[in-house]
Amino acid sequence: MKLKPVISSQMLAAAMGSLIASGCCSTEECHTTSECSSCETSDCGTCGSRGLFGWWGSHYPRGRYAIPDIIPLGAVSRAHWHMMETNGEASDFVIHRNEFVDNSSELTPYGRDHIAEIAARMPSAPFPVLVQRSINNADPELDQIRRDVVVRVLTDLGNPDASQRTVVSQPYSNGINSMEGEQDHGIFRNIRGRQGLGGGVGAGNGF
Repeated sequence: MKLKPVISSQMLAAAMGSLIASGCCSTEECHTTSECSSCETSDCGTCGSRGLFGWWGSHYPRGRYAIPDIIPLGAVSRAHWHMMETNGEASDFVIHRNEFVDNSSELTPYGRDHIAEIAARMPSAPFPVLVQRSINNADPELDQIRRDVVVRVLTDLGNPDASQRTVVSQPYSNGINSMEGEQDHGIFRNIRGRQGLGGGVGAGNGF
């Protein structure tokens, strides 16, 4: 069975007409004299000339609520990008297992360069220094020796708080495996190949 609407179109039109005609009918609805100059007196009937939009503006005036009418470009997503950038900077202070020679505490050439960079940034950054532990925590003694080496190098490079800020832990995110690395390398080579075919820097990627 089809139900008839409770409010007919004629009733709705009549209600809208009365609303438009009424406008704001009291000083409480106009809120401020700046919105409707004729509301300076107790009789606000002349505000009805503003019609439906006058009623809407009096009840929802600009600047009355916390959310602005126009949000600056990027204001909503800026906090998200800043958090991503902060997490990326924190990961710079992670010393991974591959920065040590095999199953020893000797730093590789890359590991030495990395720890020198960390030492230079520590005074101006709040992040802890993470020494990645062995796989499945299989050799905690080696992990502790590696930490001691890192602490000693960072202290010698001018960071007296290195011992309090250096810990053995898992990194913030897991690394990629060999198959993922191969795929990423293939994508990189394909991009460089398209650039070469284009005859200029940036060819093939929209630049």
